[in-house]
Amino acid sequence: MYVTDTHGFIWFITKDERLGEKAKEIFRSCDKGNVIVIISSIVLFECLYICEKNKVDLEFRQIIEKIEGTFNYLVYPLDEEVVLNCQSIKEIVEPHDRIVVATAKLLNAKLITKDDKIRISRIVETIW
Repeated sequence: MYVTDTHGFIWFITKDERLGEKAKEIFRSCDKGNVIVIISSIVLFECLYICEKNKVDLEFRQIIEKIEGTFNYLVYPLDEEVVLNCQSIKEIVEPHDRIVVATAKLLNAKLITKDDKIRISRIVETIW
């Protein structure tokens, strides 16, 4: 099981060359039904924002269709348990990143991210 950050997910959908090879392999494996990728609700919200600001050539409904088109992409809620997990993650200051890391930690999942601060923190295992 994997958790993805916003860049990883958006870059996979848009076929952005900045996406790491290992991350591409995981998303492709998810598309084939072999692994599960968790999308934190905060990541989904960030995707909405990115689409609304026209920062990518993508409509938000395309992201929703991608998620709804398979059982292997699962949206995970920002619930009390995730917020409580954020308390122990002091190394990550940015709230969105903290939520994504807390979600991965809570689910004991590897995190798909390029974010250097998250990777250096070693709070969770990261893939890129």
